[in-house]
Amino acid sequence: MLAPINCQLSQWSEWTECFPCQGKKYRHRTVLQPSKYGGRRCTGSLWDQMECVPTGTCAVSQDCGNDFRCEESGRCIKHHLVCNGEADCRDESDEVNCEDVESSCDYVDPIPGVARLAQGYNILTQQGAQLVYDIAYYGGQCESVYNGEWRELKYDATCEHLYYGDDEKYFRRPYNVHYYQFLAYADTGFSSEYYDDAKDLLNAIKKDTSWNVGITVGISPAESPVSLEAGFRLSQGRGTLRNITEYQSKNLGFIRVRTKVQTARFKMRRTDIVLDEDMFQSLMDLPDQYNYGMYSQFINTYGTHFMTSGTMGGVFEYILVINIDKMHKAELTKDSVSSCFGASMGIDISFQEAKVKPSLSFDHCSKDASRGFESTSANSAIEDIIPRVQGGDTASIGRLMEGSSVNAYRYWGRSLKLNPAVIDFELMSIDEIVRRTNLQHLEAKRKNLKRALDEYMTEFNACRCGPCRNNGEPMMVGATCICDCEKGAQGPACENTMQEGK
Repeated sequence: MLAPINCQLSQWSEWTECFPCQGKKYRHRTVLQPSKYGGRRCTGSLWDQMECVPTGTCAVSQDCGNDFRCEESGRCIKHHLVCNGEADCRDESDEVNCEDVESSCDYVDPIPGVARLAQGYNILTQQGAQLVYDIAYYGGQCESVYNGEWRELKYDATCEHLYYGDDEKYFRRPYNVHYYQFLAYADTGFSSEYYDDAKDLLNAIKKDTSWNVGITVGISPAESPVSLEAGFRLSQGRGTLRNITEYQSKNLGFIRVRTKVQTARFKMRRTDIVLDEDMFQSLMDLPDQYNYGMYSQFINTYGTHFMTSGTMGGVFEYILVINIDKMHKAELTKDSVSSCFGASMGIDISFQEAKVKPSLSFDHCSKDASRGFESTSANSAIEDIIPRVQGGDTASIGRLMEGSSVNAYRYWGRSLKLNPAVIDFELMSIDEIVRRTNLQHLEAKRKNLKRALDEYMTEFNACRCGPCRNNGEPMMVGATCICDCEKGAQGPACENTMQEGK
């Protein structure tokens, strides 16, 4: 057995000078040694800040020339946007002391869920970050997005009449959104895959949510002791993906059933991007001299990458944890177990390698969708059900989590129209968004940001973990290394195995 290795953090760096525009100073520390093989984990944050009294004056980094400067953020906007009836500055300083002027744009409603595509993205945590695009900025433009589903008849129960949703015919397109197209509601149908062990399942999930960036992400604990949380997290559900690692020593299989619903496609502006005002201020506050602590904190706040295009909609999947011994004892197959569960939802499920035949007997199943999946011989083979949901409103997600049924699935699908998630997207590294703005004198900061991103990715890379025995795969979770063991192996380093010859 390999000896436990405790996590070790560096000493705090020296405090930076007091930044005049913020009245704050900063310090940081790094992960010298991630914990391994069950060693003691690190606690606390990697970044720290403190208020201070500046000795110098706040120098504005952007020269607006003849343009208007927003009072709070210092962002420059064109003079024709002043007193146009719209707040082109978040603090509305551009609309102060103006005559009563109303916006000439008739489209007042924002695109549903548009803020989600404006977020940064951290590929280590697989989570959205703070806003990078200013999604409330229209630049004086009145561009609309046509919603083809507005013609669907709706029923007003109070007045007892049918009507068209005219108020949902058009939505206003923000300046930073180059293209947005609503799609007719359609799902991909339910498909199913079977995995012999937890490692294969985890690899498949990582493949769905990872990019070719040369890293291996881990499974996040409920609360990571170190501020950076790396890995997968479920926003809802009766189980988490961390549970899967607990099943590795048992004779279990996993059935993963999923469907994807697309509601819209989008493409973001590629040039003259207007940054969210918080990000703009944070960027202006970064020093031109390289300081890894401050730049890495910026990356931790706004993400390692940002979205350039993608698809809106929702994803619903569940993972059935199957007891192989019980399944064989009940003379069931993985097809029948999955189909029984699907029947309770009123869905037809097909495996990649073999489609479930319509003549399949459901004698062991309950088809009553209103009662969910009954306790039958098929159900007895299921040790756990792990649902995962992207998109939808809170109520519809709650219905799915309480018990999957055909009605719950329909409610969720309908809710995606106004509550979509970003389900597929293309990314660019966060330093590139600086290049694509029209801001001046930022080349030094852009290069520093790129350098810090490389260091940030290295500091939390799974290459710092391992070795793992018996073909286990090392993963890094915050500042903790774990070994993802193959079936039949267990222990902090996958050192214990019941397989012969190991």
